[in-house]
Amino acid sequence: MFFNRRQLLLSGLVGTGALIGSSLAGQNKSLAQDSDPYAEQVSQGLAYFQEQAELQLPLVEDLLTAIQSGDLANAQAAYILSRPPYEQIEVLAASFPEIDEAIDARPYGYEEGELSPDFVSIHRIEALIFRDQDLESAIPFAEGLVESVESLIQQLQERERFNSQMHFDGMIALSTEVGAKKISSEEETWSDQSILIFRENWQGILSQYQPFEPLVQEKDNAVAQSVMEAYGLAQESIAAFVQPNVVAAAPYSSVGIRERGEITRATYQLRDALLRVMDVLEIG
Repeated sequence: MFFNRRQLLLSGLVGTGALIGSSLAGQNKSLAQDSDPYAEQVSQGLAYFQEQAELQLPLVEDLLTAIQSGDLANAQAAYILSRPPYEQIEVLAASFPEIDEAIDARPYGYEEGELSPDFVSIHRIEALIFRDQDLESAIPFAEGLVESVESLIQQLQERERFNSQMHFDGMIALSTEVGAKKISSEEETWSDQSILIFRENWQGILSQYQPFEPLVQEKDNAVAQSVMEAYGLAQESIAAFVQPNVVAAAPYSSVGIRERGEITRATYQLRDALLRVMDVLEIG
């Protein structure tokens, strides 16, 4: 049995008015494209993620090649380079849950943990190449990852999977997840690259908000400004640990308690700003 972390996270957020009855858990609030007042904005955001998925494919193919080469340092470097696109696309993971499980599931999602035969995601690869230094065992999982990304590209073209309700549910859930779970380094436990993940998660959130920004500015410019201010604070909270045009971030183990607190506060501030946007746009 697989426990979807986003559904579990959402179950702890149902007290937040904008998320009551959300489509994120079970997609019960289906909103057809022709009846979604924000269909154009959804399509604009989706187009960006379609581009990111196309960028993701050669990166995971390079990861497979690096693993097959038997060069551990090369494989570890290729793993880090492969991470950004999907960590942005993850915003919309509830629209393709099976693919998300195949690409990004963590061992705590399974009753048997890491020993589950269903645990095949990139985090299986992460443990094998960073912790165990076992490239041979990682090969079949890397092959499966390539196939999963190919399926992701296809599903991102299926417009009926996406709507404005789910877009905002995803933005809010992911900004919450950074502070509620990912801050513990539970995702990149073995690569020590949690800062990279935070950066890309926030960038993915921003990419899906931006098509809505002009509408928010028209209705309540203060709310629109609050989103951009919160996003800026989020990225500022990790600025000391990243470099321009460099994918890898500083090891998360080097980030102190005070800095982790700043990251947590910043991502919740972004979440709260997005909740206000939902109110302004009357979504949910």
